[in-house]
Amino acid sequence: MSRNRSDSGEFIESVTLAAVVEVFNEVEGPVVTSGDVADALGCSRETARRKLKELHEKGRVSRRKTAGRVVWWRTDSERSRGGSAEPLRELVGLVDEERAERVKRRSREFREEFNDRMDTR
Repeated sequence: MSRNRSDSGEFIESVTLAAVVEVFNEVEGPVVTSGDVADALGCSRETARRKLKELHEKGRVSRRKTAGRVVWWRTDSERSRGGSAEPLRELVGLVDEERAERVKRRSREFREEFNDRMDTR
């Protein structure tokens, strides 16, 4: 996949912070992973991690490493901003319902696994 460039030759950012924040509205559960963001936005996990890290540095999300994974959640101040009423698929042009369902299913599975591990502590 080639990346688009502006007239000045700079790469055009295709995954916005706003789109990443919208993933938190779409994924069921209290946390998301970089895989959830990557699947929802059609980007690499590295891009998803970079964007989540940027949101963390801005104080908009928090993170915790658990069971070899990093989980992310919106901070209270970010939650108080409220989410967009516009569904994620309209925001980023995601029309693949199967992909959206796959992200929701993975989120549920991760949440169940996360809760099981927390219960065994």
